[in-house]
Amino acid sequence: MRCIFCSTERPPSLEHVFPVAIGGHITTDRVCQQCNSMLGSRVDGALSDFFPMRNRRAKLGLAGNAGAVPGLFEILTGEAKLIGSTGSGRVLTTLNKATGKFDQKLLHQAANVVMPDGSKIRQISIDASDKDKIPTIIQRERKRHGMRPLSSEELAVAARNYTTNTIENPVIQKGLSVNFAYLEHAMAKIAYELAFLWLGESYLDDPVATELRKAICNEDVASIDGSFGWFGYECVAFNNIWSPHEAHHLAFSSILPVTNSVVVGVRVFDMLAAVVTVSKEIGRYFRSPADNIKLRFLGLDSVSGKQIDTTFADETHRVVTVARSLGKFPPVPDPL
Repeated sequence: MRCIFCSTERPPSLEHVFPVAIGGHITTDRVCQQCNSMLGSRVDGALSDFFPMRNRRAKLGLAGNAGAVPGLFEILTGEAKLIGSTGSGRVLTTLNKATGKFDQKLLHQAANVVMPDGSKIRQISIDASDKDKIPTIIQRERKRHGMRPLSSEELAVAARNYTTNTIENPVIQKGLSVNFAYLEHAMAKIAYELAFLWLGESYLDDPVATELRKAICNEDVASIDGSFGWFGYECVAFNNIWSPHEAHHLAFSSILPVTNSVVVGVRVFDMLAAVVTVSKEIGRYFRSPADNIKLRFLGLDSVSGKQIDTTFADETHRVVTVARSLGKFPPVPDPL
């Protein structure tokens, strides 16, 4: 088998055109295991784990390859910093599934404190739920600092020497990191694989295909850099034809006669879109009207797995018919 990315004769592996983590169901076996693994972790993973995408996956219940659905409120959960007049330290926020509310727990912290008389003490702060661990913490701290362990009687006295501080309405600071790297690679990869499926085996020898797959496999985050088309969020090619849908992926191929090029458009949910130039040689694929069947439209429901696979001409006719029946100009709902 000739791998459509490295062009090497290698054993095939199962490749999802749209990543399985976002509800992709279309597959091809023309990607070798080495390329599948490399592109899966760096490119598909960038798309599937893009923070807004993870929120959508959480909302729709879409699990990744590991079988775990992202947490719907993961931006609010995890470790964070307690700041301001309410106190200091780090807290752990978790979602209580029983109550549907968030629970905050102060994480263990220790610091050396100089008292007014100049003496030094070891001050340890813990959450009230960990109060029963005080004896263990005392003995551990003494051992860590080369001090003898306390007897049972001494430990009982020391364990009672604590103060309780209640923090009402704590102010919590949590950082958020959103990584945009390789998103264009991921959208271009989907477009490239669809171009191969729709245009056929000869597409692998297309000069644009050669440059496109090199750019997709390149570790340089700027290797795509808009040179193969348009990448972004609000896409006229989609938004002027089909209404956005939070669970649907759409794709199409079309000819741009002015530039003598074939393009593939891809929209992932209602979040990311791309229109990618996949060939600049129309004559390579379209030599008679019958070849227009290679111009395709694809609709995927990420949750149900429902799929619409038809010609772009048929979908264009449907859009016009629906628009007329509604007495309005497009956009209209997609066929799913």
